Amino acid sequence: MTAEWSNARIAAVLGVVAFLFYVPLIGWGVPHATAPDRTKPLAIDDILPLDTLAEMHNTFIVSKPDRHYGYPWFQYFVASAAEAPYLIYEYLTGDWKSPTPQFPFGFKDPARALRMLTIFGRLATVLMASATVIAAFYFSTILWGRSAGVIAAVLTMLNYLMVYYARTGNLDVPAFFWISLAMVVFARILTEGLTRRRAVWLGLLAGLAMATKDQAVVFVLPLGLVLLWPRFHGPGPYPAKAALTGLGVFLVAYAAGTALLFDPHRHITHLAQTMFSQTVGMMGYFWPKHPRTLAGFAALAGDYGVALMDTCSLPVLLAACYGMFLAARSAPRKLILLLPVVTLFVIVVMPMGYMVRRYILPLTLMLDAFAAFAVVSVWKSVPRAEGIAMLTVLIGFRALIAADLSYSQFHETRYDATAWLDEHTKAGDRIEYFGAQNTLPHFRADVSTAPVIVLATWPDPTATDARLTEMVKARWAKTPPEFVIVIPDWTSTPEMERSSDCPPEIFRELMDGTADYGLAEYIPARGLFSGILARPRLDSQSVSPPVRIFARKDLEPTRALSQN
Repeated sequence: MTAEWSNARIAAVLGVVAFLFYVPLIGWGVPHATAPDRTKPLAIDDILPLDTLAEMHNTFIVSKPDRHYGYPWFQYFVASAAEAPYLIYEYLTGDWKSPTPQFPFGFKDPARALRMLTIFGRLATVLMASATVIAAFYFSTILWGRSAGVIAAVLTMLNYLMVYYARTGNLDVPAFFWISLAMVVFARILTEGLTRRRAVWLGLLAGLAMATKDQAVVFVLPLGLVLLWPRFHGPGPYPAKAALTGLGVFLVAYAAGTALLFDPHRHITHLAQTMFSQTVGMMGYFWPKHPRTLAGFAALAGDYGVALMDTCSLPVLLAACYGMFLAARSAPRKLILLLPVVTLFVIVVMPMGYMVRRYILPLTLMLDAFAAFAVVSVWKSVPRAEGIAMLTVLIGFRALIAADLSYSQFHETRYDATAWLDEHTKAGDRIEYFGAQNTLPHFRADVSTAPVIVLATWPDPTATDARLTEMVKARWAKTPPEFVIVIPDWTSTPEMERSSDCPPEIFRELMDGTADYGLAEYIPARGLFSGILARPRLDSQSVSPPVRIFARKDLEPTRALSQN
């Protein structure tokens, strides 16, 4: 059996294992579309199920003025292609006869249709995540051999951000997928040199990565600059034709993937808004920026370091640092692969002024590779038992965190909240909530829901806690809902058990019973472990957050009194 065939078999096994690990929970947090405001999944910034289809409608049929320009175009197209088979099925069975852009969008059963569309779209993400694990295997195999490749692939598969985003419709795993394939090609160039064929593949994959998510630039740009550096290629003539060919393919792939070739206004507007029209807005309000001072940049660097440690896990990060030390002595050229660690901070984190953890995800490819190199190197010089113990710690730590996340998704607190609400609400009941709608449990169609405060209308200079408290009390005095739900969301700090738009005074009165509402049900946050084994936080409390349901005190006792 040739080495290539053996590697292919190992890669296939790793890909299948990854798929079987990710896919069972792709139904986590899918929407239950019983009303127009219930079409979003629980995952923050998930573009499924409707944003993708709306983007295709805007691209190929009629472009609407309120079009979303937040992301490049390509993944919208990929996800829509994944959703297409189910749309065809709905159309052929007569359950989607008259498509419309308004709820229920022409579906006879919108709740079922949007649930299935989300799952079909997420299948594409799971396949990309599984292929990324395969890419991690080949990346480290090219650099340091098959054993390192297997270790690195398993570590990448178990990264908790990878586990979470593999089961959503966010763009982070798709971008990582294209980046990882480009890095495999770059690893081959690093070890064997630049050829025209490798340049073509690198240009194509890098262009699609950039067309999927802008943050891919922190990987594409430094590697491209390295290839333009004549000394990188060693003695002999500079491979100018290969480099220019790769650059040309990159530009074509980027133009095609961003729809520049047939809808240029869309991407030009996206770039203009991303680079030149950024305002503080809601994100900057809830996630305050570090000041542009030496102390501020030091604090930001500290946040970046903590995020790296949490994302990789401390044992893997320490092993990666040792792998870098070994590489500096034996193969310093390969340290070029760490350039994205620096460029991510300089190009993305510093200008933003705050840390978004999901942007770190692709760095696990490089850091896991160096950690795997450290394990393989140490294994040669220590007793077998010590080597196994080291590997067990690295993989076991990540596996426990991945298990914690999966457990929390399987036992999602909003599922229990849904069951409680189904039992205690009646037709015509009104439920109000603080925060984002897509953090909520599912509701029956005969129950109406509304935000207490519409996030889009604030923050503003007059929206002090006292003013918001006054607004809430006036609203409830006029039209008091039967139930109020409080759940932390993306606006909450890690310690908060409420959304930031729930004024502290209102939350205190709800909790101590001095408001006209009493705590009817409390479902605490869930996880398997605490302490050192506690799951690192995501960018928001999006998995199994604490849920509090308050009932109006004048309701029947069985509906108003806490069951806890």
